[in-house]
Formats: sequence, C-alpha cells, structure tokens
Amino acid sequence: MSCLAATSCSQKNSTGSGASILFVGSTPCDSLIRSILQIPPGDICEFIKWELTLPATDTGSFRVMTLYGESQPNTNGFKGGGKAIHLSGQYKFEKNKNGLSNSWLYTLNCDQLREPLLLMAMDENILHFTDRDKRLLVGNGGWGYVLNKINSK
Repeated sequence: MSCLAATSCSQKNSTGSGASILFVGSTPCDSLIRSILQIPPGDICEFIKWELTLPATDTGSFRVMTLYGESQPNTNGFKGGGKAIHLSGQYKFEKNKNGLSNSWLYTLNCDQLREPLLLMAMDENILHFTDRDKRLLVGNGGWGYVLNKINSK
C-alpha cells in the first residue's frame, strides 16, 4: 500500500521567463528537517529525496517536491512508495552575512514551513543545507545535505 501526503504553500507568480534550474539529492531525516517540513512524529522517515526547482533569476518563486519514508533494502526507494510533500513559495538569493565570507545563500520561504529552508551555494552546481545559524548541516553514513544541479529547462 502506498501513502501520499501532499501539502502546498501559497505561490506568487514567477518572473515568466520560463527558464528554471533543477537540483536533486537525498538527505537524512533528522529532527531539524523533520521540524521544518512538519513531518508528523509518528511517520517513519529514514531519508528524504528532494527536487528543488528555481527560476534562473536571483529572486522569485521556487517549487520543492520531497518524498520520505522507510528505505527499501537494496534500492534507492521507499517501502510502500513513501510520502510526498509539495511546497512552493518565494526565495531570496543573497550574499551570506554570516559564516563563509564569499558564500551565497538561498532562503526559501513558505507558509507551510515552520521556518525558512536555508541552502548555501557552494558553486553553481551544488547547494548545501544549513541550520538557522548558517552552519553547514552534517550528514550520516548514508546521506549528506547536498543538492546537485541536474539541468536547466
């Protein structure tokens, strides 16, 4: 049996240019991420798969699709298909005022999130999740806190 839970946030229209960038990755499902995404305490969540779509501009709207659950042994999937969370909202891309001096930070805001998601741009191809103090999150033996650029559409 497959479970699907979907939520969405209000979204303003993006810039209309149509160009977007896709970042994907799998992260642990620790207490900080569970709290931000408001994953229910009773849900099994070993890891989260992410798809983040951003327009190719410095500000605008974003879309996130996550899938989480208990890992299916010997696969990169979930037992029962996992549970999905769909989010959309506004983001800012700005110079990081804390931490690494030459870094840039994406701040993703959405009414459904308990607090903004923060991602540091390591370069144009790699985004790394940070905590609220803009410190890089540390993964575990199975997953890290990195999203990789896949393509531009």
